[in-house]
Amino acid sequence: MTTVHILLATYNGERFLSEQLESIRLQKHTNWTLTVSDDGSTDTTCDIVTQFANSVPQKVTLLSKEGSSLGPTSNFFRLMGHAPMTSGDDLIAFCDQDDVWFTDKLERAVHWHESCCEIPIRLYCSRTQFVTDQLVSIGLSPKLHRSPSFENALVQNIASGNTMVMSHGVLVALRQIDEKHSVWHDWTTYLVATALGGKIEFDDKPSLLYRQHANNVIGSNNGFQARLKRVLPILQGRYKSWSDMTTGAVSDISNQLPHHSAETFECFVHMRNLPNPIHRLIAFNKSKIRRQSTVSNLSLGLALLLGLA
Repeated sequence: MTTVHILLATYNGERFLSEQLESIRLQKHTNWTLTVSDDGSTDTTCDIVTQFANSVPQKVTLLSKEGSSLGPTSNFFRLMGHAPMTSGDDLIAFCDQDDVWFTDKLERAVHWHESCCEIPIRLYCSRTQFVTDQLVSIGLSPKLHRSPSFENALVQNIASGNTMVMSHGVLVALRQIDEKHSVWHDWTTYLVATALGGKIEFDDKPSLLYRQHANNVIGSNNGFQARLKRVLPILQGRYKSWSDMTTGAVSDISNQLPHHSAETFECFVHMRNLPNPIHRLIAFNKSKIRRQSTVSNLSLGLALLLGLA
């Protein structure tokens, strides 16, 4: 049976962590391990993990930290460096501290991976069910308008890391990425998997309850306010820095890119470096580099025109 290594990042998560751990306990796919990287919690988070470890037959490892916190991206990179692997057929799943997994979450991901196991680079992800703190449904994450692709991954992430289950080949590539080149760990995962020509599955059926509350690092990406929050960083120049980082990440694995990805990456770099704004916009229109929605592509085009992408 395929082993799934769950990588859980925690920080002062005592309020909801027990529910998340219980949903892991109840998984129909029972062949899993859990590695928890705690980012210096000052509450009972580590005690909750320890109690859980003593109550399940599966292996649970707690990596604790003292001193200043790493932050979520660095914490997940730490986890990726400590992921236990016993076989190249093993899978790796990211996990957040405040979600609730559906009981078939791992089972569905494993089934898909096993159906295409001859492909070394594979990434499964899904939509999420948005809920309040009290697990009251408030909607679904958006459907995709475009298929997952490297052209999309260069300028946008499509899925929450808490839904991602990846093959060993993706993890090996992620370990070659300089952490400073990662905007978010899940975006980098999508970027790496598509850059290497991997197979991507975006499951239209949600796999977990995704709490929306003030402490969310990313949270919902749906609705007008969320769209406005994405446009403002572009106009403030943050999107340019994100593009610099994704460019750096792809450069870290440039010697492994298949021909199509190498051509697409060269086009992206060339487009961003054109000195004439109109030429940048023309190059964008001619390329296949696209975000998911028409509105977000208009924003990207505007940012390129203004030299902010």
